[in-house]
Amino acid sequence: MKSVWITFFLLAGMLLGLPASSVAQDVNTNVTVHVVQRGETLYRISLQYSVSIDTIVAFNSIADPTNIQVGQRLLIPLNDAAQPKIPATHTVQAGETVRSIAGLYGLTVEELASRNNLVNVDTIYVGQVLNIDLPATVTPSPVPATEAVPIVDPEEQAPELLYTVQGGDTLFRIATRFGLTVNDLARANNVADPTLIYRGQQLIIPGVKAPQLALDLPAVVSRFEVYPLIFVEGETGRFRLSTVTPMRISGTFLNQNLSVATDQTGMIDTILVGVPIFTDVGIYPLALTLTDSGGQVTFLNINIQVLAGGYGRESISLLSNRADLLAPDLEASEQLILQDVMGNFTPTRYFDGPMSLPAAASISSPFGRKRSYNGGPFDRFHSGTDFAGAPGTPVMAAAPGYVVFAGQLDVRGNATIIDHGWGVYTGYWHQTQLYVKVGDYVNMGQIIGTVGSTGRVTGPHLHWEMWVNGVPVDPMQWVQESFS
Repeated sequence: MKSVWITFFLLAGMLLGLPASSVAQDVNTNVTVHVVQRGETLYRISLQYSVSIDTIVAFNSIADPTNIQVGQRLLIPLNDAAQPKIPATHTVQAGETVRSIAGLYGLTVEELASRNNLVNVDTIYVGQVLNIDLPATVTPSPVPATEAVPIVDPEEQAPELLYTVQGGDTLFRIATRFGLTVNDLARANNVADPTLIYRGQQLIIPGVKAPQLALDLPAVVSRFEVYPLIFVEGETGRFRLSTVTPMRISGTFLNQNLSVATDQTGMIDTILVGVPIFTDVGIYPLALTLTDSGGQVTFLNINIQVLAGGYGRESISLLSNRADLLAPDLEASEQLILQDVMGNFTPTRYFDGPMSLPAAASISSPFGRKRSYNGGPFDRFHSGTDFAGAPGTPVMAAAPGYVVFAGQLDVRGNATIIDHGWGVYTGYWHQTQLYVKVGDYVNMGQIIGTVGSTGRVTGPHLHWEMWVNGVPVDPMQWVQESFS
């Protein structure tokens, strides 16, 4: 057996161009092969395997420890204190179950449920953080040195982690979180100005592998994505499925019948949903039904967490001659008009990437705030974002699409509505002039009218509104994130 160990080390040494003596010094040491990834240093590699830099340098006869190359293969000696690390927690992804996650970490379903106080294992939800805390007895052992250690190209390694920028993030804060420098992140993502990142932007985290997945999807589903992992009331969420054959998909979420956009292959389906304002914090089921061409039906159920938006409240004083526009029946009839226009689904997508701002003006009132008009109760909410533009300020289309309404409304004044496809609509209220008509196709940034004070207003401004799948949502989320 000893001769087999020595043979392995000699072969590995020849492959890596090492002196035979340097790799045959300790035939009782297990080894693994590490392929250097972009952004890695010997320091970070040493932390990953719990071995010293000096040990890696000596084991690989590295002349300059500051100069290692992407794709370089390093022999890493492992000992009892350097077992592959098991994370303390696991964040549930779409398509994972308690059974599949338990199997990933060598646990039983009962053990994982007990560590997380799960009474019902079917109630886990996307984005939930599960406690793993594996005892040493179930820690996987490294690959014995007597077994063939596959050496693969960097392209065949697990993909690097993609991080989605959150509100309040800076490049420095993200870099610190992953033990990197700002320059590491900027170089990996071609960021010219490190001060300019936006919510929803996806950044490559160099040298950090994406977490392992424990998918337990039906055989007809090859991939399932939920973005973002945790939904927020008043915001937009996206589901995307990849299937092995074209499927007809239907489903419900938050008491909404879902509309599905399918690509040309028929095997990638996208579902956009609006989370209604005032949705209670909780876990809600997404129920999908997939039917193939032969009529075979597959059911897919995923639990989604919804958090509160925390929008606050504000008091509004209308112009003296506009108080009659608060009449409930007037509001209800106008709401029916909007529902009739903005509640439809166009299977063609006209938007691509984040939307642009509809006016070059400051925001005077954000989406979602509960409102009191003229000293009354806080029984209404702000269904869009207000821009305090001066009269005559240009109003611009936030994204490409077709004009489906251009006219006068009582509460919303002179209004334009644009259909951007996939159930996404934007509305532009209180304008003075309208420059487009129904049926016109407009491009992003095209001037469609001017800011005014028509309808129920306190003064000149643009109210910008967005509906997704028949639900008003925060349009500013679409400025910061892409749902295409």
